[in-house]
Amino acid sequence: MKFELREHHRNISNDDLIDDVKRVASIIGKKTLTRDEYSQYGKYGSNTFLRRFGSWNTVLELCDLDVNVFQRAAAQGGHNYSAVTDEQLIEDLNKVAEVLGSSSFSSGDYQKYGEFSRATFFRRFGTWNNALEKAGLIPYKQIPGRKISDELILQEIERVWIKLGRQPTTTDIKNGVSIFSLNTYARHFGSWRNALRTFVEYINGEEDSSHEEPFFEENEASNRIAINYPELPSKHKTAREPNLRLKFLVMQRDNFKCCMCGASPAKDPSVKLHIDHVQPWSKGGETVMDNLQTLCSKCNLGKSDIL
Repeated sequence: MKFELREHHRNISNDDLIDDVKRVASIIGKKTLTRDEYSQYGKYGSNTFLRRFGSWNTVLELCDLDVNVFQRAAAQGGHNYSAVTDEQLIEDLNKVAEVLGSSSFSSGDYQKYGEFSRATFFRRFGTWNNALEKAGLIPYKQIPGRKISDELILQEIERVWIKLGRQPTTTDIKNGVSIFSLNTYARHFGSWRNALRTFVEYINGEEDSSHEEPFFEENEASNRIAINYPELPSKHKTAREPNLRLKFLVMQRDNFKCCMCGASPAKDPSVKLHIDHVQPWSKGGETVMDNLQTLCSKCNLGKSDIL
């Protein structure tokens, strides 16, 4: 079955939109919901709600969910919002740094876990890096788009798609789920939609998906380094490592979930999925769809211990 782009949501009813927000709130067990939290688990882009209802606060009220006091005050220009101190902002930056386990992160990463909006930091400190430095953290460095290959961008779309368990939206990219900005995708492919279309065409290509390609691993600085594996042993007909296309197709078939425990990065961001050989490579197993499965890192390690 071909993998296809999700259609634009022009004909979705208001009731369907509200029901999906309620569904997401139920999944994560919260009495309120941020746009970023909805974008992580929801079916629709959060901008659709803003166009339809005017503000995210209105959406929350229609869903009988609580509105964050700072969100409400910001919308109303109230005293609670302006009374937030620099110390409170800096303290929250350090809390998020502990959650992420990193002394440098983007404003998009902060928005997933922080209490205040990114705009508050920009208005108060001028730039995001100024805010990080005030908090004793390391300035965040974005990878320049002109030095990035198309192949690397396609791999990033794959990573984000797997992490979310659904097609990424422009809202996801704006909220920092990707290490690249929307401008980077537009510079390489003309638009975000064209980048998705190129990715889907690549995934659905007829070329033998067991063919070996350079495999990339992520280093601590979120750059990737090409690793050239040794030549194949004569007993094998396929490369040991599946290429980007084959990895994605296996995870798509398995619904982006661990085949053993059902864990999914769409529900738990800490979950990392791997492609595992059902019949181990060391025992003659080939790198083909029927011999590959999706496992989370914990189950993959446990399976290795058993074998």
